[in-house]
Amino acid sequence: MPETFTIEMFEGHQNSKFRMNYGDSQTAELELVSVTDVGSSERQKQFSLVFLGPLEAPISQGIYQVEHDKLGALDLFLVPIGRDNSGVRYEAIFNRVLVP
Repeated sequence: MPETFTIEMFEGHQNSKFRMNYGDSQTAELELVSVTDVGSSERQKQFSLVFLGPLEAPISQGIYQVEHDKLGALDLFLVPIGRDNSGVRYEAIFNRVLVP
């Protein structure tokens, strides 16, 4: 697992599939639907990842292990931000202060 998450590490994986592990041994397939810079500056990097999961996926916020074929296993704090007929949307926000 990488020590620092960057927007660049996710940009090339938009629209790819991730596996979210939850419960005792349950998984849900998530699709990374957006990777967005949300106000980075010279002093800090801020970005958002939005995933779309199935309707039966959990709708509680928390730290989930998410696996990707190329990125490996990642522990992400996911917050459900919406649910409709297409599924459950989750967001992970990253805010990293840059050392001058």
